[in-house]
Amino acid sequence: MEQVAYPWLAPVLARLPRKAQELPGALLLSGQPGLGKRATALFLARAILCEADQSGLGACGDCASCLLIAAGNHPDLRQIELETEEAPEEEAEKPASAKKPPTQIGVARVRVLGEFVSMSAHRGRAKVVLIAPAEALHPSAANALLKILEEPPGNTRFLLVSHRPQRLLATIRSRCFHVPFPLPSVQAARGWLKEQGTSQPELSLAQGAYAPLAAATMAQDEEYWSQRKPLLELLARPALNPILAAEKAESLEGPVIARVLSQWAYDIASLKAGGSVRYHVDFSPALQKLAERVDAGQLMAWYDQVVQYGRVAQHPLNKRLAMEQLFAAYPG
Repeated sequence: MEQVAYPWLAPVLARLPRKAQELPGALLLSGQPGLGKRATALFLARAILCEADQSGLGACGDCASCLLIAAGNHPDLRQIELETEEAPEEEAEKPASAKKPPTQIGVARVRVLGEFVSMSAHRGRAKVVLIAPAEALHPSAANALLKILEEPPGNTRFLLVSHRPQRLLATIRSRCFHVPFPLPSVQAARGWLKEQGTSQPELSLAQGAYAPLAAATMAQDEEYWSQRKPLLELLARPALNPILAAEKAESLEGPVIARVLSQWAYDIASLKAGGSVRYHVDFSPALQKLAERVDAGQLMAWYDQVVQYGRVAQHPLNKRLAMEQLFAAYPG
């Protein structure tokens, strides 16, 4: 029988029935990114659709249904996820990276579920609908899903994956069995990262917000690390020249700047409140010195500016000017 992919997920699955056919009609799997929610949803989908007689919660991996899922063409499984939007015709020659990043799941993709859930299962077992992330549903799409959930067919299971369940309609949340995904212990996550061969497991874990899968992905992002270090070295200096700092930071990606600066402010605030460094653990000594001399009010005002910048970081009107304003207001 198939086992759960990641060790920290065992306590989560322990809250569920031991047989797939006894699972609630709709599950809401929630937690921050990088904890394995989507992997768990697929694990449950395979278990529900498995045609072998399983005594526990899992799939056999060998039956026709399991093989169809592995091939990506099971007729009783529908996966609705964010997809890259097509670029306009005049931009067709642009590289894939120039396409608009997906932000919402449209209503048309949910409406077609009406026919799917009304049909009998092709394989005679059940049908599964997996939506990830559910909070990306357009308001019209969310309402269309709600209508289906209000009168769900008995042989259809819904698996909703969400990073921010508070953004879902309260009426959708109320119709789902909530399965929260807590962060694993630092020791367990760090141990798993070491097993994966991560070179700096503690730092990667901190930068991945203590979610193991996010940390593992971030550990491989060489571009992020190459941009992060020079930016933090600027902030750690006793005296910061806003003009020179803005010049060096101008070539960095806006979202990286917003992320690093907000984490830097958080770490200083945490130290001032008697806590510890959460994100930039490799700069702990510099952060400690800053926390001793930075005014809390000025720090919070600067953090608000960072948050404002983060909202337009992808396409700032004047990046150089924005950088100069951020560094000029830096309380360190």
